[in-house]
Amino acid sequence: MSDVTRRLSRWKAKYSPEIAAQTTARIYADMSERYQASMVALCTMETETKQVLSAAGIDTMYIVFYLDYARQLFRLSHGRTISGPTLAKEAQVLLEKWQNRGGDTSATRSSRRSVDVSPSASPCAIRTNVFSVPAPAP
Repeated sequence: MSDVTRRLSRWKAKYSPEIAAQTTARIYADMSERYQASMVALCTMETETKQVLSAAGIDTMYIVFYLDYARQLFRLSHGRTISGPTLAKEAQVLLEKWQNRGGDTSATRSSRRSVDVSPSASPCAIRTNVFSVPAPAP
C-alpha cells in the first residue's frame, strides 16, 4: 500500500490544474487554428464524397457507410507523414477491409431492389476521385 501512497503523492506533486491551464492557454490559439483547418478539410472531403455518391445514384441510407470509409481514408492521408506508395498501400488495405466486411468495391447496388449503380460510386472511386490516391503497384 505504501507504493500506492507514494505514487499518488508524487503525481499530486507533479500535476497541478493551474499549470495545465497555463499550458493550455499558451497553445490555445494554435490549437484552435489547426482544429479549424482540419474541420474545413474534413467538411470539404465529405462534400466531395457525397457528390461522387450522388452522381452515381447511391441511396441516401447507404451514404453513411461510404462516409465512414472516406473518413478513414481522410485519417490516413490528412496530417500524416505518409504519402505516395505507402499511402496507396494503406488505402488498399482499407479497401480490402471494406470488401471483407461485405462492402462491394465494384458496382454497388443502390438499394435492395435490383438497380445497378455505376462503378464510379465504389470506394475505389472515392479513393481516386476525392483523395487522388492511386491503386498501389503490384
